[in-house]
Amino acid sequence: MNQTSFSTSIVDEFSGTTKAQRDEWMRAFWKFLDKNPNTGAIVRRWQKAGCDPRNIAITIHRYVIGYTSELNAHRKERLKKAKAILTAAVRSFRDLETLFRVYNQIDAADRIANEASVAEEALSRIKFALNTKRLGVSRSWTDLAMIEGLVFEATGQRPTPGELVSLIKAGREAAGQNADSWESNTVIIRKGLKNFKKNNPLQSPFWTAPSRRS
Repeated sequence: MNQTSFSTSIVDEFSGTTKAQRDEWMRAFWKFLDKNPNTGAIVRRWQKAGCDPRNIAITIHRYVIGYTSELNAHRKERLKKAKAILTAAVRSFRDLETLFRVYNQIDAADRIANEASVAEEALSRIKFALNTKRLGVSRSWTDLAMIEGLVFEATGQRPTPGELVSLIKAGREAAGQNADSWESNTVIIRKGLKNFKKNNPLQSPFWTAPSRRS
């Protein structure tokens, strides 16, 4: 099979940005694959087996553009603020509940106790979101799982964590970004995908039948 130049590929599917922005990224991505034979060889091998490289590009573009380090930083800041607010709310509700019980206002105390429980439940979810970003609860893992499924459909084998790391680096480079340290860690990638699929069975069509979702 003759080596294909990825730079000549044309992709115009919508993936969350303007067409001009998307096309600019796509050109840079194909160019990166042409200039980096190791990463390019990975995609060419999948292409030879029947995996459309455009679907790979669209998905890694969505991963890179939708989940930049800046957006993740804003997300964490919002979660921390929510955690502080909910912690204060729980404390206030419990203090108020205690006060009502001291004055034997049982109905009011029970009502406030229910409100405190709701706030505590919300707080527990905030803590979970803050502590498990790298272990498969983020939407970005859906895109990596979809790439895994696209490759498996065509080749019968799932891409290695190292191959996914190479794709992420190519996508970040095309966007003028640096990959986060965890994105270069094959152990985190492997465990993150495993945990994501285990914790999100309802999203399994994204990796069991990805060609219908891409």
